[in-house]
Amino acid sequence: RFFFTSFLFSFFCVGTTHAQDDAIDSINNMSLWELILSVHWVVLIALVLLSVAVIALVIFNFFWLRTDNICSQAFEEAASNALKKRNLDSLLDVCRDHETEACARVLLKTVSFAKANPGVGLAGLKEIAETEASRLAGKIARPSTLVMDLGVLGPLVGLLGTVFGILKSFGHLASDATPMKTMLLAGGVSEALVATAMGLTVGLVGMGFYAYFRQKVAGLVGFFESILTEFVVKTTECLAQPKSSSPEKNNEDKKN
Repeated sequence: RFFFTSFLFSFFCVGTTHAQDDAIDSINNMSLWELILSVHWVVLIALVLLSVAVIALVIFNFFWLRTDNICSQAFEEAASNALKKRNLDSLLDVCRDHETEACARVLLKTVSFAKANPGVGLAGLKEIAETEASRLAGKIARPSTLVMDLGVLGPLVGLLGTVFGILKSFGHLASDATPMKTMLLAGGVSEALVATAMGLTVGLVGMGFYAYFRQKVAGLVGFFESILTEFVVKTTECLAQPKSSSPEKNNEDKKN
């Protein structure tokens, strides 16, 4: 009876060991795609949407953060010619033709307000230009800020997936704490950590591109302030001195 009992116990241990080895082998042989699909479906959908949004915003920022969206060479030349001639109506037409550019929108707002309110002072016009410029500068930086926000959300969503996976693993362990379930706990935790890895990937990509876009935004805002200051000064000079007060007429008045 002793030998028979020992034989049954040895057979059971060998069978359990083989079953554990088969379970571990099945976990180790899982492909990357199978590990990704093992993530909780809510977290997986959220991470996929975040990834798509980050990629879309990165592509959009490469087209959005360009000098032509601030002040193109064509607008600069046309606006400078209109200001040299002190022709504000022509300047308004040029601004309307390039209304998608930030400098054109600020000048359009300033000159239109000046023509609608002839009694406004030059200090008031400069304040309007500065306010509109600040609003547009924030609009320029907004898409890159969204990249940062999504980059921060990625690891948090991944951590939520890890929590779901660990809860699921410990739930199986608590329901049936056999040696088989104990060995499979490591597999469940490894599958749960895939969510964290995906979230960290989204976060690293988002924050990396945000660091690049932040430097680009700083350069574009500096260019915006520089070129806009020049245009606003020339525009206020035109508003202070009407078109009829040309240098030739001033010389004739002095001779008379």
